[in-house]
Amino acid sequence: MAELIVDGYNIVHAWPELAPLIKSGQAEEARRRLIDMLAGYSAATGEHVTVVFDAHGRARNHGAGEQIDGVTVVFGSKGQTADHVIERRVSIASHRGDARSVTVATGDRLQRDLVMAMGASVIGPEALRQLVRGAQADMDRHNSRRGSESSFANRLEGRIDPEVRRRLERLRRPDSGPADTGDDHGGNG
Repeated sequence: MAELIVDGYNIVHAWPELAPLIKSGQAEEARRRLIDMLAGYSAATGEHVTVVFDAHGRARNHGAGEQIDGVTVVFGSKGQTADHVIERRVSIASHRGDARSVTVATGDRLQRDLVMAMGASVIGPEALRQLVRGAQADMDRHNSRRGSESSFANRLEGRIDPEVRRRLERLRRPDSGPADTGDDHGGNG
């Protein structure tokens, strides 16, 4: 199964819709929005997504992370940066022979070179942004098409002659309402 590992703060600082939040001291909101966007991407593509953030005073969660809307969220620790966590995950995948199924999203050149040397793929912040936006657009089109199909079904029902609808309903529920006296071969033959 393909896995996308996202260098959290590196991406937050690079995306124009998230960077101002960090600059104004709203790191938690920036993280939440990134996780929301990545959750949509994961849902649309089926790709497993892990986002790794530096700890910044948080207790270490031993790399297991927590699931938020289908995204694994991992924080480094005081002694282990997000870069170290990412490198370790790619190294483990490499030792299992699975590094080719891992893509790391980062703009950090050193990080990029290290994970590529282990056999993983790398995409930059803007490429990730385009993938996430594309997946969201696909989901929007799909939902719009489903809504149109639903609207079509409702409109079709509205165009059926009321008498035909009544007879169809009677066929669907034979014991609903009084017996019909019309010529519909209803039974008193």
